[in-house]
Amino acid sequence: MDIIPATPAPEFKEVTGWANSKPLSIKGLKGKVVVLDCWTYTCIFCLRTIPIMRRLQQKYDKYGLQVVQAHSAEYHFATDHANIKRALARYRVTEPVAFDTANKTWEAYGNMYWPKHILVDHNGFVRYEHAGYGGIEDFEEILVELLEEAGKKPSGEKEQNNPHDEIYDTYGMHFYGMAPEICVGYSRLRRFGNNQTLKPDAPNIVIDHGSHDVNVVYLRGKWIWQREGVQYSPGGKEQNPAVIMNYNAAKRVHCIIGTSDGRPGKVEIKLDGNYLTKEQLGRDAKLEGNGVSIATIDWPFIQNLAKTDKPETHEIGIIPRSDNFVFYTFVFG
Repeated sequence: MDIIPATPAPEFKEVTGWANSKPLSIKGLKGKVVVLDCWTYTCIFCLRTIPIMRRLQQKYDKYGLQVVQAHSAEYHFATDHANIKRALARYRVTEPVAFDTANKTWEAYGNMYWPKHILVDHNGFVRYEHAGYGGIEDFEEILVELLEEAGKKPSGEKEQNNPHDEIYDTYGMHFYGMAPEICVGYSRLRRFGNNQTLKPDAPNIVIDHGSHDVNVVYLRGKWIWQREGVQYSPGGKEQNPAVIMNYNAAKRVHCIIGTSDGRPGKVEIKLDGNYLTKEQLGRDAKLEGNGVSIATIDWPFIQNLAKTDKPETHEIGIIPRSDNFVFYTFVFG
């Protein structure tokens, strides 16, 4: 937690909607200690913070704490109110959420990270900020101090560990040496591992020669390389298109995937050329009757596709089985 010179907290800017609350303002929250949680549902570190914010709100609500979540967008689809609301339901977010779809509140607080937490005292001044993921111990002591400044007397033992939550079971935790997150849109990725140069915003027939370096993304088949991801383009000669990554170490494999037209889509999932076993199925994967491991794409979010009990090395292949498939990012845990 970084202490910063006390400055008046900026108002929420260009918020296009609210969930779990009537519209709020910094001025209207004066008298409360506020944690402004700047996050987005496509950030795995943001998801890991949700249980911490929930626990702090439950524990210190009666002493005048208010967590406000400002949801900004890392991908264009995360500006859609329906997608945000679906994420709030999936992750059981009950705190007030401002739809910061143009990222103007995010910018007003000098943000460069997801997540970022800003602590505002009862007089409406920014006192502390915390960039990136942190445990509950990074927040609680400072919050108690700010509540005591406001004349409150919080009681009870400090939390020794993060609360137990399904989010941690599904998405896992970061560990040293884990495979990196890789976004495949041309705004992030310089090139794929394939021995050819792709043209942005145009169909590319991509040849996969079968030899894959570790932690590099490869394509096979016909794809349109877009700013935020790659869109499957049916009609090429390749009958087995795929997005492929040979990752060095992970216990959880997630992908941010969606569809180009908002209609449901479908992918097959393979590890080392084989369909997943029942034990390897992630929360969002399932086995069809013929033993084929698949995931259904109902909306764009971080799908948990595969899991293992300990860190392992595998080559994962994501194979489109609908013409509208869009792939954005590999994420690991």
